[in-house]
Amino acid sequence: MPVGAVARHGKQRPPVQVLLDRLEAKGLSGLDEAGRRHEVRAGAVGQAVLARRGRKGKAEVLEERAPAPDQVAPACPVYGLCGGCQLQAMPLARQRAEKALLVERLVGHPCQGCEGADGPVDQGAYGYRNKLELSWSPRRYTPAPPQDPAELRGSWLGFHPPGWFSRVVDVPSCPLGSPAMNRAIAAIRALALGPAWDNESHGGWWRHLVLREGDQGLLVTLVTHSSCPEPELRRAADALAALPEVHGVLWRVNDGVAEVATGALRAVLHGSPELQVTVGGTTLDLPPEAFFQVNSAGAAVLFDRIGAALGEGGTLLDLYCGVGAIGLHLGRRFDHVVGIELLDSAVEVARANAARLGLSGAWYAGPVEEILPTLDLPDPRRVVVDPPRVGLHPRAAAFLAGLDAEVLVYVACNPASLGRDRAVLEAGGWRLRDLWAVDLFPQTRHVEAVGRFLRG
Repeated sequence: MPVGAVARHGKQRPPVQVLLDRLEAKGLSGLDEAGRRHEVRAGAVGQAVLARRGRKGKAEVLEERAPAPDQVAPACPVYGLCGGCQLQAMPLARQRAEKALLVERLVGHPCQGCEGADGPVDQGAYGYRNKLELSWSPRRYTPAPPQDPAELRGSWLGFHPPGWFSRVVDVPSCPLGSPAMNRAIAAIRALALGPAWDNESHGGWWRHLVLREGDQGLLVTLVTHSSCPEPELRRAADALAALPEVHGVLWRVNDGVAEVATGALRAVLHGSPELQVTVGGTTLDLPPEAFFQVNSAGAAVLFDRIGAALGEGGTLLDLYCGVGAIGLHLGRRFDHVVGIELLDSAVEVARANAARLGLSGAWYAGPVEEILPTLDLPDPRRVVVDPPRVGLHPRAAAFLAGLDAEVLVYVACNPASLGRDRAVLEAGGWRLRDLWAVDLFPQTRHVEAVGRFLRG
């Protein structure tokens, strides 16, 4: 049974029994015997738990009182400690049903169900991630302190627990990663590398292990402090190079204090830094540090849903386009693609891939709200927006509300933002006609919402 982080400070309130009845944007929630709603981080809909009440409706699970009727055993031995998964106690079909209901509540419109990629393990429930980021720490997290605190000191590789960046949960493998990723994790763990970076004292060598899987195999990035000796780096690179699925090992240096898994590229220790990812038949060349969907099979489902909602013909306006993946995947359905993205580096990737794929289009770098009003877009227009979690910039939303276009498809990693921006778009004459949920992140609370707006 997953147990939340140990309470740190403040007066402890008497525990209450809670019957979890729905998925929330940040966990699950249910009612206690007095009818009060409490939100917990992880669990299963239909499960009864004993929970300690916290602030603002939050609660910490202490123990399970009764399992959900369809509850399943989590696949991960550290489920509930690691900060990654919240829903491993629910079967995948139930996760998706609850995600569809969540999207419906947050957007305020009927949802036509939640779809996702089918895979060899429980229909895509595990092994779907093409990227993992692990951290080193000199402190290991446990739910209860051991008798000897020295047992927690060392050089540990794993994931941060919820609310803690000064320690990690020691993980031998991750069931969300591929077999190749987990073999790379095992190879690095066997070396017992140290000292780990201490983000309190700002000392140590080893900071992050980043694994990205593409068409050529596994690209591994070792992020260290600049004081890490080269022989130690070579030892790690040689162990990784011995794995047939590893096609490249990079060394990045981060001497800053921020807990981020990036840094200046210092050397290619093995193989090639190239990364190619194929989504639904479209192959993209990506820089190693480029943002991309972490579920390639799920991204294909998402892009196909967007394409079906958009239709075809005319000009496709791809806003907040990142490296241009949506427009590049759907580009052959349209006469012309116009993309806008804030980051210059992402726009350069989009342009290079468009040229290689032979697509007609133009990509612009800068804020959507500043560039969009300056463009002369040929008719007919079809629009897709995929904004960050905060949603559309108010000026962008206002401009889109009055834009003459055939259809507007809104892709939301935070469905609540779609629910908020919907009011602005509908004030300008758009109407939300269809709403879907797409599950890119099984075992977690995250879900993508796709809304199709038409005029009138």
